[in-house]
Amino acid sequence: QELNDETWAIARARRQAEAAERAQVAAEVGQLVEQSGLSLTEFASRMGTSVSRLSTYRSGRVTPSAALMTRMRRVSGSQP
Repeated sequence: QELNDETWAIARARRQAEAAERAQVAAEVGQLVEQSGLSLTEFASRMGTSVSRLSTYRSGRVTPSAALMTRMRRVSGSQP
């Protein structure tokens, strides 16, 4: 029973950490879009994605890859 409780606690902590990380990435995506000064349509177009897909990143429903985050930073002007 103790092992099960420990395993459950670890799994819960992992889920909480993952949720916090998704929220942090989603917030950064929103900041990058805002910082760019572009419309959602133009930002998505320059990234090579759709507005609906960009929205999934902004809401945290989907976590973009590291490569997509780099592309978003470039499009926003925050990274050369």
